[in-house]
Amino acid sequence: MKVLMLTWEYPPFIVGGLGIACYGLFKALAEKGIKIYMILPTQEKVFFEISSSWEADYPTAKKWDKKQFEPIPLSFYEFHYLEPKGAYLSPHLISITKRWEPPQLKTQIFYEIPNEVLERLETLLSQDNSLISKVGTYTENVLEISKALDFNLIHAHDWLTYPAGLFLKKLYNVPLVTHIHATEFDRALGFGHPIIHEIEYLGLNFSDRVVAVSKYTSNLIKEHYKVPEEKIRVIYNAFSPPSKPPEKIKKFKEPVILFLGRLTIQKGPGIFLEFAKKIINTYGKKVRFLIAGAGEMERHLMLEAASLGIGTQIMFTGFLTRQEVETALSMSDVVVMPSPSEPFGLVALEAMSHGCALIVSKQSGVSEIIENAYKVDFWDINKMVEIVIDLLENPEKLAEIQEKAQIEVQKFKWEDRAEEVINIYRELVYNICFM
Repeated sequence: MKVLMLTWEYPPFIVGGLGIACYGLFKALAEKGIKIYMILPTQEKVFFEISSSWEADYPTAKKWDKKQFEPIPLSFYEFHYLEPKGAYLSPHLISITKRWEPPQLKTQIFYEIPNEVLERLETLLSQDNSLISKVGTYTENVLEISKALDFNLIHAHDWLTYPAGLFLKKLYNVPLVTHIHATEFDRALGFGHPIIHEIEYLGLNFSDRVVAVSKYTSNLIKEHYKVPEEKIRVIYNAFSPPSKPPEKIKKFKEPVILFLGRLTIQKGPGIFLEFAKKIINTYGKKVRFLIAGAGEMERHLMLEAASLGIGTQIMFTGFLTRQEVETALSMSDVVVMPSPSEPFGLVALEAMSHGCALIVSKQSGVSEIIENAYKVDFWDINKMVEIVIDLLENPEKLAEIQEKAQIEVQKFKWEDRAEEVINIYRELVYNICFM
């Protein structure tokens, strides 16, 4: 089976958990016989073939040249993200879809897309906004690239790729699966940007199946986007084990407590800072705190830590590479994830694999499947403080929960999640060979 995968992130283009999740899923799907054509928001009009485990690690790039695709000798790491063209899309997306005849495939379309939906999308993508303009350019590129590809199904990951997915579905009359890794409600802790909100609504409601990464997310899209329950399938994320088991690193004499994630309101770094202040003020011994990540709150958090007089015990790392992330996890004793709204939370599985004790908010999807972690309401800072002090005062208890977490995480395998995704494909595409 051939699937056209649309995603905004894939290693090494990683901003958050989306790229890591796509890597794990695509690799597992390829190992099960699914051929993937992946299109990223690169400047070059290219797609990447993934049909084996090796190609998932080193995708083959093919570039549009004289109305056909030819392999190019560029390294995957040399491509660059799109730059916006401006507020005007040319040629118009709707006119593109009217010129082509879709192939006749044995597929099941559950939700037809009215022309009014495409007209509305074109209006939304024509707004004078840098990110929205990039989404429009990406959509144009996807439509052009797709002309040379043979695929049975479209799988679009998060709102940035939904417009392209909807236009492709209308153009080729093939099923569309929209994968929701995070909603605008999660990112903004509220309604958020109206254009993003509307694109999410259209993408989720006019696709044929929706993959939600947790029951938490499933309930959210049913409540806020009125997505029919019968089209939603909950498929949790999983864990990609490193080539060799992680080892703990001791860089400080004191215990290390880590916050790892984007420094945005969604992830709760301000809550972590308040938690750190209480630990410092109430615990008699010295503790090191790491705030690892970048985001719009970074400067504010640094100034706040300094004003509270706790700056000497808190280290801000800024953005970390994958290798640096693994180092931060290896040197940490406890990881705290106080997200007010977290669709899943891949950091939790990474922390468990590196032998860290874990505190995760109950308002996260990952809390639905893990057992060897402390689950606390994001606002209950006093409870987090109580748990951490208890662990620091009882090293044997800390070691026990760390060991149990490291064992438990091994059961969350992408190969199992890939099989669940293939079952969705089976609902939509007939007479296709599946391994």
